Amino acid sequence: MNINKSFINSLSFSGKETTYFDDTVKGFGVRVCKSSSSYILMYRNAYGRQKKLTICKTTLMTPTEARDEAKRLLALVVQGKDPEQEKLERRKELTIGELADEFLKFKLPFLKQATRNSYQSAVKKHIKPDLGKIPIKAFRHSDAQRYYNDLLMGKGITTFHPRKEDFRHIGSANTVLVPLRCMFDYARSLGLVDFNPVKELQTFPNPCSYEFFDETEIRKLGRIINTCNYVNPYYLNVIRLLVMTGCRKKEIENLKWSYIDFKHQLFLFPDTKTGAQDRPFGIAVKELLLQMKDAVQPQSNDEFVFPKSGKGTDVAKNFFQVHVKSKPEFAKKKVHSLRHTFASMAAAIGFPEAIVAKLLGHKQQSMTARYTHVTEDAVLQAADKITRKIAALLNIPERCAKPEDVKMFPRGIHLYKLHLVKPEEYPRPIPSRKQRAAG
Repeated sequence: MNINKSFINSLSFSGKETTYFDDTVKGFGVRVCKSSSSYILMYRNAYGRQKKLTICKTTLMTPTEARDEAKRLLALVVQGKDPEQEKLERRKELTIGELADEFLKFKLPFLKQATRNSYQSAVKKHIKPDLGKIPIKAFRHSDAQRYYNDLLMGKGITTFHPRKEDFRHIGSANTVLVPLRCMFDYARSLGLVDFNPVKELQTFPNPCSYEFFDETEIRKLGRIINTCNYVNPYYLNVIRLLVMTGCRKKEIENLKWSYIDFKHQLFLFPDTKTGAQDRPFGIAVKELLLQMKDAVQPQSNDEFVFPKSGKGTDVAKNFFQVHVKSKPEFAKKKVHSLRHTFASMAAAIGFPEAIVAKLLGHKQQSMTARYTHVTEDAVLQAADKITRKIAALLNIPERCAKPEDVKMFPRGIHLYKLHLVKPEEYPRPIPSRKQRAAG
């Protein structure tokens, strides 16, 4: 039987599945079912087992094209390969979504919390929804580049900030790319892929902020801290410590009394972004911390310097949003600008980079740094000089507020303990039950 176009057009379902074989190519035929008809190939593999492979539906190929495909498949059989088995293996091949789950299960225990959250968010919001069903071996370098370009233009990225003209979501795109690249490194280490398609892409560096407070701006910041209507003044010491120590935000907000060595003026951080560190602090910081300790009277050294009074409380970020960034001259300032401020002050006084790196807890990677050794006394003297100058600019009050010194509203009711109130809104009357019901 010669399978040609006219023969295909004359086929109809006779009530049961029927197969018609071609006379010219052995094993090539057409299978007619109730809903459709398909080209098939019958062959025996290297072990003599008979196999039946569906090539495609008759509507997708002409008989000539299907016959040529059957010849190609039979040539593979002669070479000892099994086309039907390879097709099944491709269907069972690990997908990017499955790789992501396996990678996170292996990698998360070794990551710090912030990195862990970033990886989980990228996988949940972007990688699995966008690429989850693609087999890892089918994901090419060009696919990775195309996906990165889509992220740059905001595909699948939601933001609360208004998008500016020609704005590219560089930071978000790079955040998604990091775990995706690590996933394929992990797959390559296991022999699942031969190369990493996410490496050597044309990417953009993350936009960096180099904002800091100069001496005049530090004075203004000190006036803002001392005069703002903050519900709990004790927690304003978070801002003071950030600018006087150059520490990262979480390092101060999660500080415990047991981490503070008053005798040697050291923060004994058990874990930071770069591992456990002993970080020197200046005499002005020591004086402030002693005042705070007298005000708090902690029952044990294991207590937090800033007791956790609210779930998800972020004092520094909230303070900047309401009291600092609302000023036109400080609109671009961020909490991290305080760390830049400390480093800039150290550089302005004339301390070398090696001492500044020690104060900030940076790991020096340059070759010169391997031959530069800094004594603890030199670092401590630098910290004393820097913090005294910043403390003088901030004009810190002599009396330290206590955590329980919460400003009250009329009728003895106050906002959530760490909530911020704009000056024009404080104090405000408490609405009655009828007013609240009305909206």
